[in-house]
Amino acid sequence: MRARRGGAQGQPSRQAPPSELETTSQGGRRAPARFHLGRWARLSLNLILDLLYPRPCAICGRRLALSERCLCLECASRLPRYHEEHTSASERLLGSPLIRSLSALSIYHHDEDSHRLITSLKYSGYRELAPFIIRTALSEGRLRPQRGDIDLILPVPIEPQRLEARGYNQAMLLAEALAAYYGCPACADYLGRYRGSHSQTRLHRQQRMLNAQRAFYLNKVALQQRVLQGQRILLVDDLLTTGSTLHALCDLLEEAGVAEVHVFVAAVAIRAV
Repeated sequence: MRARRGGAQGQPSRQAPPSELETTSQGGRRAPARFHLGRWARLSLNLILDLLYPRPCAICGRRLALSERCLCLECASRLPRYHEEHTSASERLLGSPLIRSLSALSIYHHDEDSHRLITSLKYSGYRELAPFIIRTALSEGRLRPQRGDIDLILPVPIEPQRLEARGYNQAMLLAEALAAYYGCPACADYLGRYRGSHSQTRLHRQQRMLNAQRAFYLNKVALQQRVLQGQRILLVDDLLTTGSTLHALCDLLEEAGVAEVHVFVAAVAIRAV
């Protein structure tokens, strides 16, 4: 008697349910149909969110395309880049024996694209700019310290009442994005800024230097327990102007026994104002 086609004991072979069927993807590999459905669901969700909550360019305010992140392509390409050989901003940091390098993405001109980039990060709540700045700096090879060169990342602190009002420290957002690359912690607990210390934004050079010297402090526990002893620090801020803030913080870090300091800023002011 001729056997029935199918599985064992004459049972018909079971066909995989539609959710388990495989489809061919690029390169000849086969992927479950549910993978493609999930991808299309995510794309559809992104389209709906983009319609309901359009994402603006942080510089020009134009609506971003789905493929654009934080800046439109025109503004991203037009953003002026920092080049040490043209600006020599590292000379502003020569006052500290700890500082080994300066890394930056952009140069800063008041009332131009770079100004709008920093103010969007600092005052407008555009938090996504921090990882965007770090990704761009990485893709363009602008980070001088290599992986393994950094033990700890410290953001420049802001005044407590400003932190309460703003809800975040823009330097800490940058530090967290850098920590993901360097594979080391970012900590805002070691350095602090006294309540009532003036912002540096509207001060002249000499005023900045005097203000910075009395604006910051080192956590007493960190000082007493020597937790920073021998550490290689990446100090992070949004903007470098005169360098007085970084000098004041490096004086504290030197007292704590830090071995060396590298600096990253999102932008460097073209003039030390």
